[in-house]
Amino acid sequence: MDIKEYISSGIIEAYVLGLATEEEVSILDCVRQKNPEVQQAILDAQLLLEDFATEQAIAPAPAMKDEIWSKIASTPIPSTAPALEEHQATTNEASENTPKVRKLPVQRDNQTLAIAATVLLALSIGGNIFMLREHQTSKDALDEAIAAHTQTEDKLSEANSRWELLQRPSVKTVALAGVESHPGLKAVVLWDTESANVYLTAGKLPQAPAGKQYQLWAIVDGQPVDAGILPLASEDNMHKMHNIPAAQAFAITLEKEGGSPTPTLSDLFVIGNI
Repeated sequence: MDIKEYISSGIIEAYVLGLATEEEVSILDCVRQKNPEVQQAILDAQLLLEDFATEQAIAPAPAMKDEIWSKIASTPIPSTAPALEEHQATTNEASENTPKVRKLPVQRDNQTLAIAATVLLALSIGGNIFMLREHQTSKDALDEAIAAHTQTEDKLSEANSRWELLQRPSVKTVALAGVESHPGLKAVVLWDTESANVYLTAGKLPQAPAGKQYQLWAIVDGQPVDAGILPLASEDNMHKMHNIPAAQAFAITLEKEGGSPTPTLSDLFVIGNI
């Protein structure tokens, strides 16, 4: 084959990586001395491997690195001298007039072996890291999907519970509107007159300031009765409050954290009659 076909045959890549056969190494060492194009192709391949190893290098664990270098150092480099001597003897027996071929030592560049080992190590570690990241990404996506599904189920369950509650003839819906000092505020009380259960939806109220908490009151015979406090932090839209057997109205005030035995009328936010 000509020089171009020889360069593109893949022998040079195998030579640089230390994967060429002894015969290919011997032939290539002879060819590279007489053909600058082959010599340059070998140098280019070595530089390409060095650049690739530098760009893709991932620092291995110290123990792994020491183990690899130990194996490289302890691996004997096979000698090609017997094969060359046998080849020389056969040639001499065939013809005494055949010009003697100068035996060239086969050199395995330690740097080339180191580059090859580094490239293989980088590819192995890089592949493992890629697979790990892909696995983690898939796991994160699955966790997000499960969380979203759970959240949707919770909202659907809450909506079904509220709809079932509204369908009961014994349940009264009490709309609480903002007082003059807090116009535009709203809240809704669902009161089951049979079970005395009270549910409060107060999503339209502003967030309570630090140290404060909203408290629901039932007005019974003109007197305020504690119906429970709203949780400080909750994503639920509907809250179960204290049971109230009888009432004429409901109201919400802003009290100190933990609630108060009597309402602070100056901090009355919403109120609604039954």
